[in-house]
This record gives sequence, structure tokens and C-alpha cells, in this order.
Amino acid sequence: MDIDQIRTKLTDREVGTIGKHKFFSVCIPLVPTDEGLSVLMEVRASELKTQPGDICFPGGNMEDGETPLECALREMEEETGIPAAEADILGQFDTLYGFSGYTLYTFVAALPGGILDRTRINEDEVSELFTVPLDFFAETVPENYDVDVVSKVDDFPYEKTGISPDYNWRKGKNVLPLYRYKDRIIWGMTARILKWMSEKILNQTFIDKVY
Repeated sequence: MDIDQIRTKLTDREVGTIGKHKFFSVCIPLVPTDEGLSVLMEVRASELKTQPGDICFPGGNMEDGETPLECALREMEEETGIPAAEADILGQFDTLYGFSGYTLYTFVAALPGGILDRTRINEDEVSELFTVPLDFFAETVPENYDVDVVSKVDDFPYEKTGISPDYNWRKGKNVLPLYRYKDRIIWGMTARILKWMSEKILNQTFIDKVY
């Protein structure tokens, strides 16, 4: 293979990711309530294999040929019964890259008043919906817990490769915020997104404009 052949292959192929990787997308729905503009959140069904009972946003795994926004709206409709056409997309928020090989896209959407009376949850995935006022996240500093992300390398051929068994494998930090709202515990990826959102865009001007 020569330089021109390599150039052609690089030019003609779509850029991807190295190794096994998953892509997810979520919608951060904002809805007017008696408590002001609020975030609509889900409680995951207790029968689910992953994160049962956790609090999250509507969203899920991206399907082949689907854009991140299409995924977020499709998942919201499947999980809550809220039609994608009812969502006013305010914009794409920041992307979260997970240490376990996933990319999570986020979109903020405004929903019309009265939409909560028309939701139809998918009970296979969602046990209930509830709302939290945006002001709560704008005004509340979450509890923050540092978690070490370490490499577990038990069967690496140290002797055969000449690499020391004391090799300093790369480590990482994962900050886990935790919000306590009434009897709800909001933590993990969902809390990370809300914390970042509160720091980057949540202020009274934004809340009043959307509401």
C-alpha cells in the first residue's frame, strides 16, 4: 500500500472512535409548573438491569443512522408519551464523555403548559415522572464525592514484555455530585449534567426568558 492509497482510504471513510464505544442522547425537558419553570425527570423502572430506580432524563442509546437530537426526542416520546413535535428545542447543551467508553449528548427543550396531564409513561422503563424547580439547581450546591477510576491489570504479561509489574497505570477522577430534593436523591451522570448546567447557563434571566 502506498501513500496515495492511504490518503484515499482516509479521505473516503467517516471518522469514528477507536475501540468499543457507545453513544447516548438525552433531553432535558423544561416545563412550567406552579413552582415555576421546572425540570421534568424520570425514575427508572425497578425491573431494569442497569441503574434500576435511579433518577434520570428521558434518553437512551442512539440507533444507526440517527442524529443525537433525533435520539433524544424519540426516547422522550417512547418513555413519557410526550410527542417530539411538542418540544421547543432551545439548543444543544454540553457533551459528557464517560470513562467507561460512552458519549452522552444533551439537549434542552421547553414543553408547553399542561403537558404533564397528557403524559403516558412506558412502565417497562419508567416508574414515574416528577418535576424539580430550576431555581433549586440554580441555588443549591450539591454534595460532591471524588471517586478514583483505576486500571485493574491482573493478567498482563509483565515478564514477557519487560514491563515492570510496578508500572504506574494511568488513573482518573470521577466527581459524583449528589442533590437532595425533598425525598429524592439525584446523583451520578444526571447530577453532573445539572451541576454543569447550573454553573454555565442557569440564572434568573434565563429562567424568566424561558418561562
